[in-house]
Amino acid sequence: MRKVIDKIIEILCTLIMGYMVLDVCWMVIARFVLKNPSTTSEEVLRYLLVWTTMIGGAYAYGRRKHLSITMLTKKLSFRGQKILDIGVQAIVIVFCVIVMILGDLRLVQTTSNQISSALHLPMPYVYASILVGGILIVFYSIIFILEDLKAIRNPEIETAKQ
Repeated sequence: MRKVIDKIIEILCTLIMGYMVLDVCWMVIARFVLKNPSTTSEEVLRYLLVWTTMIGGAYAYGRRKHLSITMLTKKLSFRGQKILDIGVQAIVIVFCVIVMILGDLRLVQTTSNQISSALHLPMPYVYASILVGGILIVFYSIIFILEDLKAIRNPEIETAKQ
């Protein structure tokens, strides 16, 4: 399941970034060559950047490519490292559920009648990126907890990997 989700995110972010490059090129051509700036391109780029940030951030988290401070972790035993990681993942899940998922559901409900100025796009579609990012981070955190529990039960398998 994780590999499928990772592949979908990779493809989606690649397609969005490719479209964003083409859109920026179009904006430059429209503004400076055709002397007729595009009114919707900037808004499209802004919203796609938000979506790419939320999805890409979750993907980076799932690859453990996020910023982390390992000073304390390195001083712990293997078992201690795994227990600390489980605790951190639990805190991340609580944060994502409260702030990103429940908070975003409230935000989507509050903005349900708002539309964007240039595209006339309902704003909940834009804000849904926070919800999707939060769900993906919770998904990856649960996977990390399961991996840590497995490593605690079978430490010899983990030490052989390292």
